[in-house]
Amino acid sequence: MTRNEPKPDPNLPVPLYYQLKQIFDDKIKSGEWQPGQLIPTENELISKYEVSRTTVREGITALVHEGKLQKKQGKGTIVCAPKMEERLGRLTGFAEEMISKGLTPGAKLLEVKEMIPPKAVLENLTGGNEEHVLYIKRIRLANDEPIAIENSYWPKEIGAFFKDSNLETSAFYSILEKNGIYLRDADEIITAKTATKQEASLLGIHERDPMLRMIRTTYSTLGHAIEFTRTDYRSDLYLYRVHLKR
Repeated sequence: MTRNEPKPDPNLPVPLYYQLKQIFDDKIKSGEWQPGQLIPTENELISKYEVSRTTVREGITALVHEGKLQKKQGKGTIVCAPKMEERLGRLTGFAEEMISKGLTPGAKLLEVKEMIPPKAVLENLTGGNEEHVLYIKRIRLANDEPIAIENSYWPKEIGAFFKDSNLETSAFYSILEKNGIYLRDADEIITAKTATKQEASLLGIHERDPMLRMIRTTYSTLGHAIEFTRTDYRSDLYLYRVHLKR
């Protein structure tokens, strides 16, 4: 251990596991422990910090719950990549969000078809009328890493703008604005779910891993509903932040 590196102090009123957790957290923030890197083993940490196995496990578990460490069966504990964060309150598309974070957005197109959509989509997008809409399913990528599965539905007259576009590189909102369709606002619902076997396979995660589901209905400046999208995000890489005032 280097001379200036802190160790948990049993004389402090703060629990030892929490002190150790803060030491580990500082290593992640400073870059000493890099994303994807295996941290030292339990035995190495016990010897290095002169604490019990329980203290080491509790310190690690606290950071696992915060999404900063991840336990890999048969390998050990690795440092997680920082979560991509979206602040609620501004209407942006996935591509705009990723670019604002210095990441390269992308998509893998899975399906495009005209269909009569589920009832929830009809109620939000067509006023309940049984009309065909354009359905597009994509995996959303950031720096080629799969982040989310996006299922979007568009009225046929809006979907027509996408037919000649490369849907693996194009941003929907940019296409709309180039065609004179401007966005006013959106209603958004955020819920929790677990990954199905198929979703886990597409995103490179485990079945029943936690996910965030975002359901958005977007309106044009004319007040027309022009988009209904359900996007399921990996919660290990993505979070929402809300700022509240009173």
